[in-house]
Amino acid sequence: MPNKATIFSTLGVFGLAARLRELDDDVKAIEIHVNERTDQARQKALAKLIEESPVRIIDCPGGGVMEGETLIEALIREIREETCGCSFLPLAEFSKPLAFLNPNELTKPADMALWMPIKLIGQPMPSPEALSHPWITRKQFEAEFPFRPVSGLGKLGRTGQMIKAAFEWFEANRNRPEIFS
Repeated sequence: MPNKATIFSTLGVFGLAARLRELDDDVKAIEIHVNERTDQARQKALAKLIEESPVRIIDCPGGGVMEGETLIEALIREIREETCGCSFLPLAEFSKPLAFLNPNELTKPADMALWMPIKLIGQPMPSPEALSHPWITRKQFEAEFPFRPVSGLGKLGRTGQMIKAAFEWFEANRNRPEIFS
């Protein structure tokens, strides 16, 4: 019986916001908004961390596009769901697609994702999909402590690629204060 070929199973959209936080020495650090996952035990197991690890597993606000939705409609819905009502202003176009490779079938993507830099409007609150909404620095991202991107690959995985690209985008636009949340 021939195998069915699947190009990808889902398409996801994600919105990443940043803010400038003033440090003690008058330096402003860029922080990226992320979600702390509600399924910490499962995600720590996937990342091969002990359940007692102080590391908190994070992902980017967003999710799957439903049939009949445009990309922007899906992002509006996902940001609202995960932050309990926040909205956003798009700051640029969606990125090029990033593939998630299924570890059991590395020759074809399991799903695709796009991310967009956004300006978050409102105060994120915990939701069924996010325990909290930390703002992380590049230093925390690089160290993968106290926050680590979802997946066994951490900062090298697709979520890590989106966060890294967001840091690069916001750094390149650092002199435009109107874009920061």
